[in-house]
Amino acid sequence: MTVAVADTLVALMAGLAIFPAIFANGMDPGEGPGLIFMSLPLAFQAMPLGTLFGVLFFAMLSMAALTSSISMVEATVSWLCDRQGLSRRAAAWGAGGVLWVISTLAMLSFNVGADWTLAGRHLFDWLDYLTSRWMMPLGGLGTALLVGFVLRAAPLREELGLSSAWHALWLFMVRYVSPLGILVIFVDALGIVSVEFGTHWPFLLGLLLVISLAGELASPRLRRTLSDSTPSREGPE
Repeated sequence: MTVAVADTLVALMAGLAIFPAIFANGMDPGEGPGLIFMSLPLAFQAMPLGTLFGVLFFAMLSMAALTSSISMVEATVSWLCDRQGLSRRAAAWGAGGVLWVISTLAMLSFNVGADWTLAGRHLFDWLDYLTSRWMMPLGGLGTALLVGFVLRAAPLREELGLSSAWHALWLFMVRYVSPLGILVIFVDALGIVSVEFGTHWPFLLGLLLVISLAGELASPRLRRTLSDSTPSREGPE
């Protein structure tokens, strides 16, 4: 809870700091991640000791990107070691080399490779489009469905430390509310269907009720969670 609240507050504060600079300089807020390299330098330029703070900010940003990359590549390294029998050193160097090539090509999209386009997008745009518009929503949807329908309820409730009633509410949110919300945002972002929560909420609420009813008829897990107050009494599913 602390991590989620802190992350959200930092994101909101960053937005309050960045978007005034974007609008004041006539930039398009929909330009994507590249805005960080256009708006923030302008904001630092208008600050006392802006050059110093700018250097410190981008140094910390580089460190954050490096540590995030290491944590993300760990999944690939573990898979190569466990399933393909590679040593950890070979897996790390191999995965890191492939990512270095892809990252270098993406970086070149801002200079010498700006004319290397496919369907009007260069490599960086394609990576941004595929990850933000497809992989992240589908990954979140898959995670919610995995946790809600596949994993056993007892270990989850024990790990979360929730009572039976609170765990039932959490399970309902993970199984039905979160997937529906992700799907709505997904199809809206792709331009398949234009959805506005303020206008279409009756339809979305009805759809949620139908999905919930169908899911509970197909799986008795939520009813068993409500009737069972101790994790140890739940048998394997």
